[in-house]
Order: sequence, then structure tokens, then C-alpha cells
Amino acid sequence: MASGLVCLYLFRNSVGGAEALLERADKLAWNNDWVEADPLYEKAESLLTTQHLPSKALYAHVSRFILRAESEPISSLLVELQRDETRPDANGPDTHLRILLIEGMLETNYDAGMARKTWEQVETIALRRGRYRLAARAVGEQGIAAFLQGDVASAGRLVRIAWITARCLHDQPAHVRYASVYGAGLVELQQYESAMRVLDEAINTATSSRSVAYPSIAMDSKIDALRGLHRYSDALELADEAIARLPSSTLDAHVFQILTSKGKVYGDINQWNQASHVYERALAYARHLEYWRGIAETGGLLAVSLEHEEKLPDALKAVDEAIHANEEQPDELYYAPRNLAIKAEILDRMGRSHEAHSLYERSLTLIDSLVATAPTPEVERDLITQLGVVYTSYYRSLAGEGDLAGAFEVVERERGRVEAHALEDHALVLPHPISPVEQKISDLNVKLIESDEPAITLQLEEALRTANLSSDNTTLAMRAARRPFSVASVQNHLESGELVLEYVLAEPTSSVLAITRGSVHKYDLPSKQEIELDARHYEATMRRRSADRVLASRLFSELLAPVPEYRSNPALIVIPDGQLHLLPFSALMANNAYVLTTHTVSASPSATVLSLLRDREQVTSSDPLSYVGVAAWSAMDEQEEAEVRSVSLRAPTPDFEPLPESKQEVEEIAGDFPEPNTLLIGPDATETRFKQLPLMKYRVLHLALHGYADLEFPDRSALVFSPESDGPDDGRLEIREIRNLRLRARLVALSSCNTGVGPIGASDIANVSNAFIEAGAETVVSTLWELQDRTAEHLMTDFYQKLAQHHEKGAALREAQLDFVRADLSPYYWAGFEVVGDPSGTL
Repeated sequence: MASGLVCLYLFRNSVGGAEALLERADKLAWNNDWVEADPLYEKAESLLTTQHLPSKALYAHVSRFILRAESEPISSLLVELQRDETRPDANGPDTHLRILLIEGMLETNYDAGMARKTWEQVETIALRRGRYRLAARAVGEQGIAAFLQGDVASAGRLVRIAWITARCLHDQPAHVRYASVYGAGLVELQQYESAMRVLDEAINTATSSRSVAYPSIAMDSKIDALRGLHRYSDALELADEAIARLPSSTLDAHVFQILTSKGKVYGDINQWNQASHVYERALAYARHLEYWRGIAETGGLLAVSLEHEEKLPDALKAVDEAIHANEEQPDELYYAPRNLAIKAEILDRMGRSHEAHSLYERSLTLIDSLVATAPTPEVERDLITQLGVVYTSYYRSLAGEGDLAGAFEVVERERGRVEAHALEDHALVLPHPISPVEQKISDLNVKLIESDEPAITLQLEEALRTANLSSDNTTLAMRAARRPFSVASVQNHLESGELVLEYVLAEPTSSVLAITRGSVHKYDLPSKQEIELDARHYEATMRRRSADRVLASRLFSELLAPVPEYRSNPALIVIPDGQLHLLPFSALMANNAYVLTTHTVSASPSATVLSLLRDREQVTSSDPLSYVGVAAWSAMDEQEEAEVRSVSLRAPTPDFEPLPESKQEVEEIAGDFPEPNTLLIGPDATETRFKQLPLMKYRVLHLALHGYADLEFPDRSALVFSPESDGPDDGRLEIREIRNLRLRARLVALSSCNTGVGPIGASDIANVSNAFIEAGAETVVSTLWELQDRTAEHLMTDFYQKLAQHHEKGAALREAQLDFVRADLSPYYWAGFEVVGDPSGTL
């Protein structure tokens, strides 16, 4: 009996020892310190197996998979984990949840679609069991998976929720992880200064807390942020420091990512030999891990680097490996179009142009299929922007061969797609479960990468047509997006004296296509870096209310002087690229005179969009005109002085400046129009009242409001109406809401700040003015920076007086702006206004 009690005592103590080991290991793992936790899990697993506690032993066993994933293929680990999940021992509630958690962590680095579903299960179970910290983390992991899938809007929302919740629950490891991920997202959006602050917060939090693991995501993203800020020596130093600070030499995945980032730095500074060497080292780690996404990305980067070294056969070998890696992950094809285009460029340089063109077409078809199944316009726009290098590369190839018509159509397939789509149909596109047709498209995508069989391309195009016809947004949308207007068709939509300038910024040389009614020519321009640097400096100068005639003249020499057609065509229609979206061409200078003094200048998302607008104008030109004017912030205390029409929605309590001139502005303009017209002023100018109007019946909308541009999350950019205490709306008409309006307006005038500002991409710019084009407006007058209230009122009323005198829309704005030029006022006061869409036609 005594010996039995002794055995029971020893058993209980050994169980307690195993439980204590598990508890200590879990605490380390919770702090993301899997390196220190792993030996504890190993000891606990051994003890618990000896004690015949299989469910808990399995818990400890699967917990070791995270460190194993640093040196073993993730695919084989997932197979093993799925096998463990079917064992009877996995039925314990803690063990089942643990398996799902480990599975989700592995899948995040393997297949984002699988990961998102797994983390949804973790969130549901954690909430049901009251484990709110874990549930919050699961939300954040869903955000990471959403980002990898291209669902940027959902990703930002989910990660911010997890980050804020981690702060509230004092979950420091989660705070570090989601601050890191949020900062990485800001880097993707090119918000480098903001990203540095967030990433430093993550790094400092991890450094100050011994319990938090090494912040590898934050370190890697900070390297990329330093690259974006052109602090290349700091980026290289941080990369070396990050590798040296890794807590274990077996963290192959972390070493791979840092080396890839380091290679990009060398590429930025044209040290291609160093870049190739670093990429080769990174790929060795990725191959060892069978990390297909990493091989697809870094293999493509290595191919580009070797191409710059003139090692074309080696470059071809590297990109073929990257393309093969794409085939291993059929649900993650983000890098596939780019890699196909890289291979095409290499073949083109090797004199195999026929094969190159076939690859370019496969690449563009693949992009079309990805875009066709994008869940939202924002994701669609982001995909096109991220893959813009494909269009630019193919454009350069065709233009170099003298095929300007083909080159034009390629670049038009990129530009203004969201707007062209919306002009054909206003159906709201929402995130949705994958349909059978979309699954077929996904399967065909993989086949398209593997084979250049024409039959595969035809099947994919037929599937795309089927998807388009079976969805709510049908008819000409895909035709306008995938098969834009030809040069000849665009020329038929132009008037005598009009010159379309379609810019393509690239390295080492940029170019512009100059299109008139009877000609099309291409002219070479300076590099993208040189043009964008000058454009940014000039924009900053104008915002400071200063003038810089030397810089204005230099930009004219870079952008307009090389185009002979400029001198004989007084109406310029600019299709901008990159930083040129924010540059007012009217403020460039030739012979000490602004371009505005000799030319009318307007902008359009694309030549295809311009042509679609002019087709629509033929339908609406005979409709009766009516006017709606909105001035929300017209009240002003006697001591207050109005400044500019802008507001920061990030402030805890937004400070809305009064705009007393806006009331007089909308009332004076109303006098230029016949009845009936509608005015919403002061407290009556609410978002709800505005949206309740029969907007389809109005031909002119004039909105004198506060404006807000959100460069991180462009769909939050908004016009700000009067507050309403009990209405259904929040007073902010955001981009996503504007897109869903139904308009047939000849003119929308946005007498607000920053309505033409948004995150810049090669393909387009997400801003308020383009959203009104998508909603059905033919012409939008928008702004590129903050407006002074009194100046805006004077210019806008003068603009409408010119319209009343039957000036065309673009010419009317030019005449109003010329008054300011004659008064010798700096471009700040007049150049920020621009016509977007169709500048022709009178009211």
C-alpha cells in the first residue's frame, strides 16, 4: 500500500512537471519566441507520452512545427499536421485549437486562401471559449492572409482591429506583430515616413520587453522603407544588423527574406553583381524550404539582375525556375504575370521577338483574369498598379519595333480600366465567395503559365467572357478594359486642334505618345526618376505659394518641348503616369510664359475613357439643364477667419473651418442657370439630403465643401457635408459611396480641397474626381491641393460666367485662371484647378 502511494505521488509530480513545462513553453510561444519554447515542448512531449497522456503529448508535438518550418519544407509539415488532425488524440479541445493555430501559422507562409479559412475557425472557437486575446490575433492573421490574396481593403481593416485590440488588452507580442504588419502595409502603399514611425514602434516595443521575440517583420519592412526613402547605406547596414541579431542560425525563412530585401537595395543603386550574389544566397534558403512564393519572387528578381549584367542565358534559367514555382501554388499567381514578362524581355533581347510577344500576351491575359475576379474596384486598381511593369515592358518592345498602334493599345489596357468599366455599368462589385466560373478561371490560369498552347488562351478568354456575362456588371465593361479603343477610333473622337499626350515613365528613358486627328508619334523623354523628382519639387513649391520659373521651364523642356505637335495644337489632353497625376501642366513655362497662356489643358484617366465619355455626351447633349449647389460650412463667427477648404479626419475632433464664401459662390452660380435648380446650404447641406435628390436629373453639380484625401486607404477619401444628429449617414461622402451614385451630369465641380489627390500608380489614381467619372459625370473640375476660400469663390463664379457665355468647359476654366495669371498671382492660386474627363462641349 505504501509503495502504491509513493508511485501515485511520483506520477502526480511528474505530470505536474510536464504541465509546468507546457505552461512555460506556451508563454514563450505566445511571445513569439519559438526558439526558446521548442526544447521545452520536446521535453514535455516525452514526459506526457511516457505518462500516457496522448492528447497533451500531441499538443506539445504540433507546437514544435513552427521552428521546424524554419528548416523543413512547409508542404510536408502541413501534410503531417493534417494527418495528426485525424488522430483520436486530437479531439481534446485545447489540442484541436492548437492544431488549427499551428496550421494557420504555417499556411500563412504557404497558401493565403487556406490560411484565411483556418484563422476564421480559430477566431470562432476562441470567442466561444472566451479567449479574447487569441481571437484578436486570429483577426489580425486573417488580415495578413487577405493582404497576400490582394484584398487590401479587408487587410487594412482587420490588421488595424488586431493592432488596436492588442494595445487595449496589453498583449505586447501581438502589438509588435500587428504594428509590424501594419507598417509593412504602409511600405506597400509607399507611405515610407509613416511606416518608419510604426515599424520603429514595433522594434522598440520588442527591444524593451524581454518576453517579446525578435521583430523580424518590422526589421525587414524597415529595410524596404529605407529603400523608399533612398537611404540605401542605412538599409544595407540594417540588413546586416538584422541577420546578425537573429536569435538562431537555423531561422532560414527569416534569413531568406532579409537577403531578398538586401538584394533589392543593391538593385536600387545599380550594383547588379552584388544583387545577383545576394539573391542567389536567398534562393538557396527558399529552395531548401520549398518556399514556392519566395522562389517565384526572388527568382524573378535574380533574372532581372542577371539581365542587367548581360548574362542572358543565366537570367533565362533563373526566371524559368521562378515560373515553375508559380505552378506549385495555383492559388497564388501574383508573381506569374511579372515573371512571364521578365522572360519575354530576356527573349526579346536575345532576338526571339516572336516568342517574347507570345509571352507578353499570356502575361496580359493572366492579369485580365486576375482583375476580372477582383472583389472590389480598389483591389482591381491595386493589382493593375502593382503589375504595371508588365504593360510598360510590352509597350517598350512594340514601340521599339515601330508598332505604335499596338503599343498604344497595350498601355491603354492598363490605364483607366476601373473608370472604363464603370462607364459601361454602375453595378456595385462586392467581395463574394468564389464561383464555379471563377474556379475554372483559376485552373486555366495555371495551365496558361505552363503552356503557350493557343487553345488554352482561347479557353481562358471564353471563361472570362462567361464570367462577365453571368455577373451583374456586364456588356461592354470587359471590352473596354481588355480591348481598349484603337488609335484610329480615338482619333475619330478628337477634334481639330486637340492633342492627346499619353505619358509612359520608365528607366532609363521615358516616352510620350502624341496623338492628333491625323497622326501618332512617339518621343523619348528623360528617365522616370529625373522627371518625377522635378515634378515633386515643383508641386511642393506651388503648395508653399511660391513660384519657381527655372523648375517650371525645366519640366516644360522634359515633358512638352520634345513634342513638335504641341506648337500647332492649342488643346492638350494629358494621360498622366506616376507623379504626373499631381502635376498641373498649365503651370509649366515656355519662353517665360505659362503654358496656360497659349493652351487649354485637361486630363483623362485614359484615351479610352475620353472616347467613352464623348460617346455618352451624344446621348445627353439635348437634355435640359438643371443645377444643384451645395455649401455646407457657410456659417462663421464674427471673430473667425476662413482659411482653406480642407480638414484632417484623423484628428480626435475634426476642426471644420467655416467657408463663408461658399454660400455666395453657389448662389451666384445658380443665377447663371435657368430654373429649376436646388440649393443645399448650411444645416440643410447634409449627406442624406444630397443623396435623396434625384441626382440623375441634374446636369450640373457644384459642391463647395471640405475635402479630405486619405493616401493610405483611398476609399476613405471624402467630401464632408453638414453634420446631422439623427440621420442615417455620417456626413462623409466617401469614394466608395460616390462610385455608387447614379449620375448623368454634364459637369461636376468640386470646389473642395485635394479632390484630385490620391495614391499614385502607373495605371491610375484613386481619387474623388475619378470616382465621379465612374459614377457617370462627363466632366469634373477638381483640385490638387488646399483651396483658399475667397480665391476659390472668385475663380468658380468666373468659370461659370464663362460657361454662360457659351465657352467650352475646358476653355471656360482656362479663361477664369488667366485672370489670376494677369494679376501676377503665383500658381498656387489657380493651377490647382483642373478639368478631368471631357473638356469639350458647352452648357
